[in-house]
Amino acid sequence: MLIPLGLAAACATTVDDTAPGGQTLPPGAVPADGGSALIDGGVIVDSIPPTTIPVAGSATDLLPELAIEMSRLGSLIADGEGDDAALARIEAIWATIRPEIEATHPELVNGIGAMVDMARVAVERTRPADADKAFGVLTDLVDRFTGDG
Repeated sequence: MLIPLGLAAACATTVDDTAPGGQTLPPGAVPADGGSALIDGGVIVDSIPPTTIPVAGSATDLLPELAIEMSRLGSLIADGEGDDAALARIEAIWATIRPEIEATHPELVNGIGAMVDMARVAVERTRPADADKAFGVLTDLVDRFTGDG
């Protein structure tokens, strides 16, 4: 399963050299045209092109990553940034491990799937408390998978 990195993390540097007194690039930044001078009277936008990140591994390896992403989701929603990228990682991890969970722990499929759905709704409706609830339930489900609960 591949995640579009452009959805997961966008990075842009914008410089407006029309401000009074002019503005310089941050240390280490390069103008979009590759030169050393600012574009006359314009805005320079540098961005990372979209790429993909493979998600691979067993449920044992990826369930902790799913829990970590889920644990961060509520605060990302509250901060208003990064929640779409975290949700994309959550959904990609679930898509990767779901067949193994279905084969080895079918009793957990509906529960984990419901928590991923709850995370999606939390992001769509800007409800950090729902994301936190999903994380709490997911933790119990992961413990059942690992035999810790």
